[in-house]
Amino acid sequence: MKKINVWDIQTRIFHWSLVIFVLSTVVTADILSFFGIDLVNKDSWLAFHIGTGVAVAILLLFRIFWGFSGPHYSRFSSLHLSLAELFSYIKAVIKNEKTNYTGHNPAASWSALGIITLGLLAALTGVIVFGIDEGRGISRFLYLGFYVYADQLKLLHLALSYLLLGVVIGHVCGVLNETIRHKTGIIPAMFTGTKLSDETDKPIHTATPVRLISYLWIISPLAAILFLPSSLETKQPVKLSIPQIYLKECGSCHMAFPPNLLPAESWKNMMSSLNDHFGDDASINDTAKKEIEVFLVTYAAETSHEEASIKLLRSIKNENPPARITEIPYWKEKHKPINLEIYQRSSIKSRINCVACHKLAEYGSFEDNDIRIPKKI
Repeated sequence: MKKINVWDIQTRIFHWSLVIFVLSTVVTADILSFFGIDLVNKDSWLAFHIGTGVAVAILLLFRIFWGFSGPHYSRFSSLHLSLAELFSYIKAVIKNEKTNYTGHNPAASWSALGIITLGLLAALTGVIVFGIDEGRGISRFLYLGFYVYADQLKLLHLALSYLLLGVVIGHVCGVLNETIRHKTGIIPAMFTGTKLSDETDKPIHTATPVRLISYLWIISPLAAILFLPSSLETKQPVKLSIPQIYLKECGSCHMAFPPNLLPAESWKNMMSSLNDHFGDDASINDTAKKEIEVFLVTYAAETSHEEASIKLLRSIKNENPPARITEIPYWKEKHKPINLEIYQRSSIKSRINCVACHKLAEYGSFEDNDIRIPKKI
């Protein structure tokens, strides 16, 4: 056996870049929290998660291009995709029989196709979910028409991501098996590009234009990480014309809550019982009461396309209309990590002082990027 050149520099850069970006995507998706490991806040890292996911997609698209344009061992034509050969290889692994494949063995060949297919589908559904659930990114045009399908698409995205993770873990196990039990040198080969083989050394040169395209393509995922997260700015809310009577009568005692935080039925119930408004008498004259109720019902949660409104309503489901915003399941879930002592800060004072932490709360916008918890005690 002799050393021959197997993996070109582009394939090696692709391979290790994919490892880094897939790991980054897994971590920023907060998948590790399922195992009790809390490393990141999913919402805070969402834009970076999208950036790493797009980087993965760019790399996988490059791999398709390189599978047709690259050197011999990088081409799809060199893969061993016969099912009979795959079963034969699996039997050999079970019996601990050493096999001799210079490029991809049958299991690695099928893993490569699985990673490319599942990775691209996971990235595509991720971008779609980002647009439908958050109203941001290149698929934000789908937000208004398809946000009701957000949960189903999230499940699809998660299923594809876990399948991808399963294939990756299987591939890693196969590599470790070949490395530890048979000393095939697979891992060092992905750094050096050379392997011991009985095959004839095949040139790994490609045409200059193809090489130039490949180098530019293989480094382009860095741009997705550096520039994409900052470009995914929070969408601006529709700034309502808030009646002065509402600000005067309701805003004098507490924040004048944006109407899209509660369903219309909740506002109607509240306005019909102002004489017992959470233990206080907040009665006002009929003219003011009617004007305020019309405003609240007209712009209630059912009429809003803000992410907060949609998710608040979704969490209420078929329950009775809540009397308090802080009783809504989605509100409780989002505020669960916040210590009670934070609400006692002089800059906040109360759980219902939304504007203290949400800079656009008065307009009904509660985007994660706009959250600023005051540090003052």
